[in-house]
Amino acid sequence: MKLGLFGRPVGHSRSPKLFRRLGRLLKSPIAYEAVEVAPGLLPVASAWAKVKGWSGAGVTIPYKLEAFELAEKTTAAAKAVGAVNALRFGKTLVGHNTDGDGLSDALKRAGINLKNKSVLIFGAGGAARAAGYACGKNGARKVRYTARTPGKAKNVAGCLARHFAGTAFSAGTATNADIWINATPLGMKGYPDKSPAPRSLRSPQAAMDLVYGRKTAFLRDAQRRGARVHDGTAMLIFQALRAYEFWGRPLNAERRTALAEILIKEIS
Repeated sequence: MKLGLFGRPVGHSRSPKLFRRLGRLLKSPIAYEAVEVAPGLLPVASAWAKVKGWSGAGVTIPYKLEAFELAEKTTAAAKAVGAVNALRFGKTLVGHNTDGDGLSDALKRAGINLKNKSVLIFGAGGAARAAGYACGKNGARKVRYTARTPGKAKNVAGCLARHFAGTAFSAGTATNADIWINATPLGMKGYPDKSPAPRSLRSPQAAMDLVYGRKTAFLRDAQRRGARVHDGTAMLIFQALRAYEFWGRPLNAERRTALAEILIKEIS
């Protein structure tokens, strides 16, 4: 199977190593190429990948919203999130989002139960939308978005509110919450490593950063306040496994969890 990744930047990505290892574990070789795409060229990159025989492509920062518009058909998860992180090539270009379910899997593994909890999400891009989807799907009582662009955060909250009537979505300045999720690129390679959390907030019970492979300033800050902290490695693995299922064959929950534990140990 030929797969790949579109984004900017992608040089830091562990996805090529992850998918090649997954292919060996499944005894079904996977060729995986990370491609840095210049602004405005996602349609060209997608057409090129289809000609090269790719089965699908992962989509990362900053193209998840653009990929949603590019897809000719989108799944229910992609529609709810309003962003696409996985494209499947064929007669029809299908867009899907595995970030929400991948985050749900990672939170479950970390022992974080969202039911009836309040959640503060930093950011309002594609990853933040997926985090809100996971919160709504898992019964969070309320979700607050805070971002540099207030209008964007308000739009995301409004979109998700239409899909999850049982969760109160809002946007604005940061407020106290049981769970914090950093869905901004802060801490990622090439971006400033600083916490977006105001000092005035009380400690959450737990904090998860969607940035993986490093203990970011966000996690260090939350831990100093007394929170249990987790980086985005488990989410990276679980969303990749769910993307593989979208591109290839389904895995049952037990098999997915077993593969994830192997990959988490090797990729961390």
